[in-house]
Amino acid sequence: MADVPEEAVPAAGPSVKLRDVALAAGVDPSVVSRVLSGDRRLSVRPETRARVLEAAARLNYRPNRAARTLKTARTMVIGMVVPDLANTAYSLIAQGAERRAAAAGYILMVMRGSVPDGLEELRGRVDGLLVAAATSDGSYFRSLLGDIPTVLVNRKEPGDIPAVLVDDEAGAAVAVRHLLALGHSRVAHVAGPQNADTARRRLRGYVSALAAAGAEARPEWVVEAPVYDEAAGHLAATTLLGLEPRPTAIFAANIRLAIGALAATRRLGLSVPEDVSIVGFDDTPLAAFLEPPLTTVRMPLAELGELAVESLLGEIEGRRATDVLVSLPPELVVRASAAPPPAA
Repeated sequence: MADVPEEAVPAAGPSVKLRDVALAAGVDPSVVSRVLSGDRRLSVRPETRARVLEAAARLNYRPNRAARTLKTARTMVIGMVVPDLANTAYSLIAQGAERRAAAAGYILMVMRGSVPDGLEELRGRVDGLLVAAATSDGSYFRSLLGDIPTVLVNRKEPGDIPAVLVDDEAGAAVAVRHLLALGHSRVAHVAGPQNADTARRRLRGYVSALAAAGAEARPEWVVEAPVYDEAAGHLAATTLLGLEPRPTAIFAANIRLAIGALAATRRLGLSVPEDVSIVGFDDTPLAAFLEPPLTTVRMPLAELGELAVESLLGEIEGRRATDVLVSLPPELVVRASAAPPPAA
């Protein structure tokens, strides 16, 4: 791409036009239009697509929604259903989704609950739906949703609805391998609710990492939390820390469960990490301000949201999406909550 003179690049703001994004990205305006609309028939290099998205975000480009609505007879709204607004993982996913939706001229409407509860309210109000709400049986979705284009976000359920996923199994394995490398042989797991696909994948990662290292995986060292919150993590960790022999390390299936495990450890008169090491999942800024700061696994959640919207845009345009795995790998964020096990 040829260098674009600085004075030729417009300032960010509501007056930015599609041709301004094209100028900043060094491409034809038609390419910008097709990239931002999620047209997967467009054959461009990944770096060109990334350059267009970066330019649109940097210039704060917002397509004319009123004109698009009149032209396409669409609402220009994407719905996103999440089970828990208090879970910061969903806010990170929503941030990425909102960024990508806005670049395509859409508003993201986030709702808490389940799909059946709010489905009738959604009909005619959204052009497509992102479903991040956990369920034990998603096979009803296609017949229930009818003609509403839908993409599942980080969960794969029975049925034929496309899903965009991060590699939770690999992320869990990263956490367990870190604890094994520190010298722990008694590694327990506070598992998430097993009616959720995310929790099942994280449990598989825990088991596979132990098996690969030849470490023992005792059934009693896995306690399922019925929900992803602090109270459930506290109760599960209390159960684990009452075992004999006591686990020297706990891998918690999300950060809220890990916070509950931290509290349970202190209430039992134990220290982290001197007596028990704890590693959480889904890193958030809060983890660095806990006492001690919590070692976590950071997943590409904002990228997950962006890619989910891109897949949904294709569905809205009538192109059937397929399952997608976010290519960015999990990242271990080492802080102070994990250390070698105490001496016998």
